[in-house]
Amino acid sequence: MAPHTAVLLSLLLLTTCAADTHLHFFLHDVVSGSNPTAVQVIKGPASSSNAFPGVAFGDTTVIDDALMETSSPTSAPVGRAQGFYMMSSQSGMVLMMCVNLLLTTGDYNGSTLAVIGRDDIMTTTREFSVVGGTGKFRMATGYVVWKTNSSSGADATIELDVYTTGLNGTATIDANAPVSPIDGGGAGATGKSSSGAAALRGAVRYGWANAWVAAVLVALAGCVW
Repeated sequence: MAPHTAVLLSLLLLTTCAADTHLHFFLHDVVSGSNPTAVQVIKGPASSSNAFPGVAFGDTTVIDDALMETSSPTSAPVGRAQGFYMMSSQSGMVLMMCVNLLLTTGDYNGSTLAVIGRDDIMTTTREFSVVGGTGKFRMATGYVVWKTNSSSGADATIELDVYTTGLNGTATIDANAPVSPIDGGGAGATGKSSSGAAALRGAVRYGWANAWVAAVLVALAGCVW
């Protein structure tokens, strides 16, 4: 086999193994109370240029926030959001967000997604980048639609829609999707998820772009044989 043919076949394999994944869950950021999941570790210097009283450029908060099926804090957990955010603008309420989304239930227990981006918290909907992952999401790329669901004081509930493509991506997490008997939810074909494990159910969905590129590579491979 010619070297260029081997390269084409390798690209074909990588392309057809890639899968599109949609994850949907809620992040609960708790600053208040006796057991916060978000703790400020650096306080920026006071300045007349600070956008809001009590908030300073350089403020840094470390988080270990719960990821839940729904916006209710008592819903089934599906993972943790672990990382930090810092005030990165001198003229507005803008954070730099750096967080690992760790899944802790089902077949995807231990898999992570690395997310980074600019969080303009005065805007209802923001978009972050997926820059990597581990386990089922190894070599993942994509984006996160990050939407404020509710807030109470400094506490906030954020709705996350994560769209990724990775070599091992095989999951769809959607708390509102039907559960089939093989998903382990026990609710039947029309039931709803009753646990975090049931929410982590596999559904490989190959993108049309991957299929198109695969077809082109097959044609090219045929021409050089």
